[in-house]
Amino acid sequence: MPRPHDIEHMREVERHYTSMTERFYLNGWNRDHIHLGLFEPGERPPPGEKPRNSAGLARAVERMVDVVVEPAEITEHHHVVDAGCGVGGTAIHLARAHGCRVTGVNINRLQLEIAQRKVVDASVADRVSLEYADCCQSLPFADNTIDVVVNIESACHYSDRPRFLREVQRVLKPGGKIVAMDWMARDHLSTEHYDRFIRPVCESWAMVSLECPATYTSKLQEAGLEIMEFEGFGGKEMDNLRIIENDYRNLTLMYFSGCRTSPFLDLMDSIGRLYAAWRDGYFEIKRYCAKK
Repeated sequence: MPRPHDIEHMREVERHYTSMTERFYLNGWNRDHIHLGLFEPGERPPPGEKPRNSAGLARAVERMVDVVVEPAEITEHHHVVDAGCGVGGTAIHLARAHGCRVTGVNINRLQLEIAQRKVVDASVADRVSLEYADCCQSLPFADNTIDVVVNIESACHYSDRPRFLREVQRVLKPGGKIVAMDWMARDHLSTEHYDRFIRPVCESWAMVSLECPATYTSKLQEAGLEIMEFEGFGGKEMDNLRIIENDYRNLTLMYFSGCRTSPFLDLMDSIGRLYAAWRDGYFEIKRYCAKK
């Protein structure tokens, strides 16, 4: 049974995404993918261009999916689970790119409704299905039935990551893989720096805590998963920081122009905390692949 604080955090995550999906993720980032991107030179939207209208960002977020899932070697015969599927962009992209069957799992009903419309519009309903579930409590699949679990910027929101990884180990077939990208704190942070830079990010983005690479690898191993890769992106992820910097500057100008509603201040605070932690080197994103 879920612990009381897990239930309360689940509700907090649902509230966060219900509030932020349309207002920030879809209107302020990308209409199909609400995760960060990997950019080639010239792709980052220039100041003044809205990210949701940027063809360069659209390519970058799909490239992130491709790079993260590459070690899984997905084929048309695989059943893939997108754990924390957002508004369905990753599941749709995987079904189109690999011909595989994908089940997206999400805790937020608003996002699932948006994802279902996108699945129908993309004509992939024969290969993409959606399930409502809390991934850090129970994945709705039988033991040893799934070929690949994909998890992109989702586990950072889970209140019980060890339980999620045990669930992944349970549902994967022998030899099956999890491929993931997640928000992380830098290794070896002092308590002072964690409390100053990382804890405010957690408070703003509906997270109990952030793992660092060392604790993440330990939890993967404790769940019975063999780590095949655990690495960064060689700097191609840093254009995300430049976009966040531009967003924060624009929000600051709007603040001094008199825009000070409660939702606006919450958004400005969230963006500002993430920007400060990433800019100063206390926050990072990493990808990993692990095998059962």
